[in-house]
Amino acid sequence: MREIFEDYVTHGTVQFLFVALAACTYAVETLSLWQSWPWMLVVIASAPFFEWVTHKYTLHRPLSETPGFWRDYQIRLHHGHHLHPERRDLQFAPVSGIIVMFIQLYLTYALLTWSWTTALVPLLASIAYYLAYEWIHLAHHTQSYKPLTAWGNALRAAHMRHHFHNENYNWGITNGLGDVLLGTWKNTGEVEKSATAKKLSGYEG
Repeated sequence: MREIFEDYVTHGTVQFLFVALAACTYAVETLSLWQSWPWMLVVIASAPFFEWVTHKYTLHRPLSETPGFWRDYQIRLHHGHHLHPERRDLQFAPVSGIIVMFIQLYLTYALLTWSWTTALVPLLASIAYYLAYEWIHLAHHTQSYKPLTAWGNALRAAHMRHHFHNENYNWGITNGLGDVLLGTWKNTGEVEKSATAKKLSGYEG
């Protein structure tokens, strides 16, 4: 437990998220926006599907064939993580990717709420959710950490199947609701073993 906790709180990505959480909480408090808390329910309800779509269509987007910044960034973002799932530095999302994601989310929330200020409420929930996401993902890849519940064990096992059996299934990290409802929660006996689980788009380093 100490190992995973230290790895979590000392990583730059997590530290950035805590700063963002504090800043957003301060803004919500200062602007007296807590009465808009029901917008947080939108984040909770959509998180399993946002996670599923982002993992499948953004992180697993085919690797660019053109050498350069975008290809290198894709490798840092996720392809490298599949090739080297044991590497701590590749288990966390880069801060730049998180910033882009939260800008997109904030603009989406502003459109939904039709308010630049009210949008801070679901944004706060999203930051808190992503802190949980990073913790759970790190736990999945920390063998010394033992999940406390049967559901936690099931989530870890599903994520390991995604990494080592077939990368086209079990997209969920924090929960499996998206996979269950969209038909991608699979056990090893239900789908064939993939030759590219560790080599997305043929990337071999």
